[in-house]
Amino acid sequence: MKKQVLILAVTLSAAGAFAAGTIRENCGCGLGTMALGEQEPTVLSQVAATFLNGICGNQTFGITSGTLECEPHAGIASNAHVKEYIAANMDQVILDVAAGRGESLNALADLMEVPTAERAQLYAKLQSSFDVIFPSSVVTSTDVVSNMDKVING
Repeated sequence: MKKQVLILAVTLSAAGAFAAGTIRENCGCGLGTMALGEQEPTVLSQVAATFLNGICGNQTFGITSGTLECEPHAGIASNAHVKEYIAANMDQVILDVAAGRGESLNALADLMEVPTAERAQLYAKLQSSFDVIFPSSVVTSTDVVSNMDKVING
C-alpha cells in the first residue's frame, strides 16, 4: 500500500512540474518567488518557493502592500462588470455623475464593491471630476472607465 501511495505521489508531482513554464507562474508572488522565480519548476523548487511564500504570511503581506513582486490591485479598469455596465448605461451614468447621485451610481458602486458609508464621498469625487471623466461629447465607455479609474485610484 505504501508503495502505491508513493508511486501516485511521485506521478502527480512530476505531472505538476511540467504544467507551467516558471515558478512565478505556478507559485504566485512572495519571498519564495523572488528567490526562486527564474529557476526551472521542479517539484523541489516549487515546494520550496511555496513554503517561502507562505512563511510568516509574507505572500499575504505582499499582496496587500504591493511588495515582494506582488501586483497591486488593478482598479476598476480591470473589472469586466464595470466595463459592461458603463457601456450599456453610458447616458444615465453621465447624468448621475453630473448630479453626484442616482441609481446608476448606486449600481456602479455595487459593482465596484464600495461600502455604503463611502459612497457619498465617491459620488462627490466623481462629480467634481466630471470634466476629467467625460472630457468631450464623443468619449467612449472604455475611456470613461479608464478616466474613472484614474480619478478614484490616482
